[in-house]
Amino acid sequence: MSIRWWTTGRYDGANGESVERTQPDRPIFTDRREGDTLSVVSTPTERSVDFPPLANGLDYLADAVGRLTETPSARDLKYAVLHLHAGVEVLLKYRLICVDWRLILEDSKDGEPAVTYKRYKAGKFRSIGIGKALKRLQDPVGITVTKGQKKAANALDKFRNQLQHYGLTDTDKAIEAQAVKVLEFILDFIDTHITPDIHLTEADKQALADAMPGIRSALGTITALVDQRMQRLRPDLEQAWTAWCPDCGQLAVLLENDPVDRSHGPEDDQPRCVFCTAHWDSRADYVDDFTGSRLGLSGGYEAMTNGGDPPTEHCPECGADMLVWFDPATGELGPNLAAQCFYCGCEFNDRCPRCDVALDTPAVNDPDDGGMPRDKSMLCANCLEDL
Repeated sequence: MSIRWWTTGRYDGANGESVERTQPDRPIFTDRREGDTLSVVSTPTERSVDFPPLANGLDYLADAVGRLTETPSARDLKYAVLHLHAGVEVLLKYRLICVDWRLILEDSKDGEPAVTYKRYKAGKFRSIGIGKALKRLQDPVGITVTKGQKKAANALDKFRNQLQHYGLTDTDKAIEAQAVKVLEFILDFIDTHITPDIHLTEADKQALADAMPGIRSALGTITALVDQRMQRLRPDLEQAWTAWCPDCGQLAVLLENDPVDRSHGPEDDQPRCVFCTAHWDSRADYVDDFTGSRLGLSGGYEAMTNGGDPPTEHCPECGADMLVWFDPATGELGPNLAAQCFYCGCEFNDRCPRCDVALDTPAVNDPDDGGMPRDKSMLCANCLEDL
């Protein structure tokens, strides 16, 4: 059986009747069987396919957003991740092309022919991915990409790679929550760094005018879904000790199995996220995931092997090695760090927990870590001497 595109055809049925069919933009299947034939009375319709970079990226984006509205199926989520990743990558590289097309080229390997403009237009080159595109947007282009935006894009990159190469197993709510963060980032990027640009052609302006209203409307629906679910869970969350989820990024992890029942210790708890249903076998497992996936800190053995600090410290109150520095307002590293023990729940900031004197907290001036004010002792010198 063959498939071709026709404008008009005449079908001779088994009873000898003749029926003319006009079906623009629909395939007619030619199946040569006794008594049923399809005679063609016109020539095939030729259709051009034209997707310049901006229109291509917006098309991917619109498809991904459309699949995330209402109640997406597993298949919708799969293609939403793939198409959202493709859309973000194309749009970031479009902005680089506006400055210099060579900015999207992958670093050449030994023996590779130089990429000329002719080879570039023919698509005969290796292109960078999202990670390098973000770096080149910052330098040399000079566009500021926040740590949160970079984190959301990298999480999408991880989802896509797992799905494309190894298979992805995660909850639908976790994927939706991460997708919303990436969508918010790329929409802000379009508004700030693409829409006002002098490089826009008339076709690009029209592509934006056609695509953006529908995309924004759909995003509002998805964001509302996240907000609605969190609002519904709020009564339960307000009564419990909550923490940030490394999977969906919501402040919805219940660290205690039962906040009322005190007959068991923290070592018996199995934290779970009530938003995306992620769960951990123990608080220690959660802390490892939180410090590694959300804070980007190396594990204790790896950190010490490389000469760095372990991601956790011993709590001065309970002694458990579950004290973590992070910004409690965002669940990430940042300028407003405080320390929390995930075993006993004690919280510390830049003051001595015993005498409340201000601590001289040093900072590690690593911009990639956002700066990490830390005090290894957690106590002032006087209180340390009294121990």
